[in-house]
Amino acid sequence: MAVLESGAGWIGYWLDRMDTVYASPQGPVVRSLLPEPPSFYFRRQCWISGDPDETSLAAIIPGVGADRFFWASDFPHPDHPPEYVPEVTRLARALPEEARAGFLGRNVLAAYRIERSRGAASGSV
Repeated sequence: MAVLESGAGWIGYWLDRMDTVYASPQGPVVRSLLPEPPSFYFRRQCWISGDPDETSLAAIIPGVGADRFFWASDFPHPDHPPEYVPEVTRLARALPEEARAGFLGRNVLAAYRIERSRGAASGSV
C-alpha cells in the first residue's frame, strides 16, 4: 500500500501509538487479531511519500524504516514553497547516507515493482 498526498511526519507518532496500545493492558484484544505489532505490518507492506519541507522527516525516516519513504515528486503545489527542489536536496543530505538513494527514487521503484535501470536513483546529491 502506498500512502500518498497526506504528508509523512505523522507516521512516526501513529506507529509508536499503535504499538503502545498493542503492548498495553488493552492489547489482548488487538493481539488476538494481529500476531505482530502494527509497525511490523507497516514496515512489511506500506510505503509513504513525504514532502521535502517536512522538517521532522529526517528524524522519522530512520526510525520507521528508511526503505519505506520516498519524496512526493508531483510538484509544484500551491501549498508548498517554490524552493521545492532545493528542499529535496536539503532533506536528502539530512538523511543517513544509506537512506538517500531510497528516498530519492529507489524506494518508489520497489513500491511499484519497477525494474531499476542502470544509474537510476543513484542517490547522489
